Amino acid sequence: MTTQAAPLVSQQRAPLSGLWTALRIFWLGVSRNRAGFIGFLGIVFYIIVVIFGPIVVPFDNEVKLDEIAAPPGTRIQLMTRSENVNTYTTLESLNGKVVGVIGNTGGPKLVEPYEDTFEVEEYRWQAGRGIDRALEELMDGDIDALVIFSQTVKDYIDEPEQAGNQNLYTNLAISNPALGPAHLLGTDTQGRDIFSHIMNGGASLIFTALLAGLFSTIIAFSLGAFAALIGGVVDRTLTAIANFVLVIPRFPLLVVLAAFVQLNNFILLATLIALLSWPSLMRAVRSQVLSLRERDYVEAAVALDLGRWHIMTREILPNMISFVAINLIFAVTGAMYEQVGLIFLGMAPINDYNWGVMLYFGRSRGTLFNPDSAMMVLAPVLAIAFFQVSMVMFARALEEIFNPRLRSSL
Repeated sequence: MTTQAAPLVSQQRAPLSGLWTALRIFWLGVSRNRAGFIGFLGIVFYIIVVIFGPIVVPFDNEVKLDEIAAPPGTRIQLMTRSENVNTYTTLESLNGKVVGVIGNTGGPKLVEPYEDTFEVEEYRWQAGRGIDRALEELMDGDIDALVIFSQTVKDYIDEPEQAGNQNLYTNLAISNPALGPAHLLGTDTQGRDIFSHIMNGGASLIFTALLAGLFSTIIAFSLGAFAALIGGVVDRTLTAIANFVLVIPRFPLLVVLAAFVQLNNFILLATLIALLSWPSLMRAVRSQVLSLRERDYVEAAVALDLGRWHIMTREILPNMISFVAINLIFAVTGAMYEQVGLIFLGMAPINDYNWGVMLYFGRSRGTLFNPDSAMMVLAPVLAIAFFQVSMVMFARALEEIFNPRLRSSL
């Protein structure tokens, strides 16, 4: 029994050993290439953001009139009279008191959990006139504290002359400057937190780009290998089709097709991008397969009549895996740019709020002319750019892993 169990254990350990060796080679190859390692860390970071970002930072979809186009770092604060500045510092310390909030702002939602512990007095926004009434009643002692936005404090308390406010609120002070969470990147033209949009807006964009790159790579490899192995009329026909598609300007054609096709599905958008981006890679794959077809192991497989599918997947693909993997990464980066371009021009659906939609609204709402809301455009641009740079740098590490000439030893 003992002598029969040893081969079984050996067979069970063999796949694990092979997987461990592959992971070791991959890690050593990535870590030896500094640029590739940085790119790998960048991709891991984006994976974490896409998966856990929406869980940690919920999407902010609440319109807040007092936070429109607020600068980075702004937040809700707690204001009281000067004599109570050291007493009323938190919402918990206002037990049994009267707290004022202004409607159509972030204040009412912030005090919801405490409505049973203190009385809430809500003031209507009234195009900002409700703020004056709230400040006056705070000065008169009708309310004990006021939940107010930091930009509003700057306009009404700190710099009233610049905001055109005539009233002077001399006996009011901020008791808690960090009552609510900070807007790290500021807010958009509706008072919504830009950072939450960045954390929630990458999943659909990245997934569609990955899907489009995968589709185009599969099409290119299949047609290129098929044309090279069969040859003759099939080869000439597929090459002619690839040349025809290749000479047509891809993005203008994509814009024209998007005008006739309703791109209400990310799979449809990815497929459309893939159908226009395969020819260049198909020609390169065809050239590679024509070279590999003359190798002894391929000729032996042909002589044994193992079939074209076996030759493509077992003999040719393993020897082209580095070429295919690197071109897959570049196909993903190209698909990302084309997808964002369509959204930016309004040719793709904008119901799913992603980085491209942020650019679209940033352009259409004139945020580039407002320094306080410029991050609505700059933040998604930087997020897309860093993702592309991470992918390209990671491709360098893959090239070193797959190409023994680029590494001394692993």
